[in-house]
Amino acid sequence: MNRKDVASIPQLDRERIHQRAERLAKALTIQTISWERDVFETEALLQLHQHLKNSFPLLHSSPSIEVNVINGYSLLYKIRGSNDDKAENVLPPYMLAAHLDVVPVANGTWKVAEPFEGRIIDGVIYGRGALDDKSSVMGILEAVEFLIENNYTFQRTFYIGFGHDEEVSGFEGAGHIAKHLKSTGVNHLDFVLDEGYFVLEDLVEGVDELVSVIGVTEKGYATLELNVEMSPGHSSIPPKETAIGVLAKAVSALETNPHPSMFGNGPEMDFFSYISPSANIGHSVIFSNLWLLSPLLSEILARNPVTDAIQRTTTAVTIIQGGYKHNVIPGSASATVNHRIHPADSLDQVIEHNRRVINDPRVHIKVIDYYPPTPISPYGQDVSPFNLIASSVKQIYPSSVIAPGSCSPANTDLRRYVELSDHLYRITPTVLTPVTRGGIHGDDEQITVEHYHNFIRFYVALVLNADQPVGGHSASRHHREL
Repeated sequence: MNRKDVASIPQLDRERIHQRAERLAKALTIQTISWERDVFETEALLQLHQHLKNSFPLLHSSPSIEVNVINGYSLLYKIRGSNDDKAENVLPPYMLAAHLDVVPVANGTWKVAEPFEGRIIDGVIYGRGALDDKSSVMGILEAVEFLIENNYTFQRTFYIGFGHDEEVSGFEGAGHIAKHLKSTGVNHLDFVLDEGYFVLEDLVEGVDELVSVIGVTEKGYATLELNVEMSPGHSSIPPKETAIGVLAKAVSALETNPHPSMFGNGPEMDFFSYISPSANIGHSVIFSNLWLLSPLLSEILARNPVTDAIQRTTTAVTIIQGGYKHNVIPGSASATVNHRIHPADSLDQVIEHNRRVINDPRVHIKVIDYYPPTPISPYGQDVSPFNLIASSVKQIYPSSVIAPGSCSPANTDLRRYVELSDHLYRITPTVLTPVTRGGIHGDDEQITVEHYHNFIRFYVALVLNADQPVGGHSASRHHREL
């Protein structure tokens, strides 16, 4: 089948939909947990590799598809398009990214099904990784397998990259995938699409329609250590100030003096502008007049920690260490502080703010770890890669509102690909509700069979649309239903 024959792609019957759901459920039983940097379940990752081979035999045996195991546990697929043989007017390759690992689970807190049971109950698939991120892994490969099964000829070369340690850094997985691509002469990708925002239902106040959010940047992070050194002593003769007391005041100062709002310096203002035509009248007035009312909206966002996080660098004190005996005043105390840095902010500005609000030279600040925010990728109807993704989303969710995502507080493997592309985008193409949102890194992680089906439909649409000539990425193309 060539791209003129997409009308012949059949609809999938219900039995095939259930088979795809069962394959995802099986993947969820494999405990590919990343515990901390460089500590992950290697045997489980190899088991998942084998499950992928067993589930997608056409893909893994296709002469036009090259599969590489990267750094022992990550996977890189190269789907070679027929346009590779042409000398001119060939678009550069792109990459679809996801990750094989999952976060640990708390014991005994899941209510509906065990986290690695991989059960399907009443049309819902339960298990760790159902949303983050094995549905992406399986959904991408399901789409490619489906197209191969229907004799589709891929026009444009693209890559599929699955890292194995995204939950703890991405250094060993996506980082090595990027190095491998460069070593084979791939120095530029048209775009990279990874997990991230979702198709939001009942999660955007003032908007009743679905909101499909395509993330265009993500926050950086910095882990800082606050340290105070003072004289130790006996608790029976305490000094007026102790290392613990000085540190406690510093921690309190950080928590009561947040970093300034950066609203208007990132894509968050455009997010509200994009959704304003679909908002109810009260919210629409605010969203469509941000030139005047942005301070008001910033104040509203600040009332909720979830929305406040999109407009400023956040501060979280995560570890405190001090005394060691009940009757000894320790000579030192320390605290670990994690910042998620807004794209308009910098490490120097973060440290300067901390020093100013602590206002105590006895509190020493040391940088333990740092990674800058990713650059803001271009977006809009005149940006071909963004429009390609947006139009593919609209084919699956035609009534949804497309909006560029404000800075994601979570980090993805895309930070490892910043040297390969200026177009780094994030969307997990399934509906997220107030109920299912809590499952991400939480309890009873789940995706419905129907939503997973749409997952696959999205990637089929995306690959087909990417094979169109430049300027051909419109929602009117390839609206065949799976």
